[in-house]
Amino acid sequence: MELNPWMESVSGVEPPRKPGRAALRVVADLLGEKPRTVYAWYRRDRIPSFGAALNITLKSKGAVDWNGIFIPFARAAIEVGGRDVA
Repeated sequence: MELNPWMESVSGVEPPRKPGRAALRVVADLLGEKPRTVYAWYRRDRIPSFGAALNITLKSKGAVDWNGIFIPFARAAIEVGGRDVA
């Protein structure tokens, strides 16, 4: 599973709606991160650190793996012509 769909499911927001910063607070609390940080991951403005990615994998009980975290960021970078998303 990719990171954003997992965050949507944890926040309780039903597609096609997108969670806002307030809805992602549930995810931030679960992960022990700031809501701003989780929202930046959701918008793909920032990539989770190694430690954060490990925590996501553990807290999601393996539903989100490394590929589910990092492949969407790589795909977004390629789509926008190599924009630095780090």
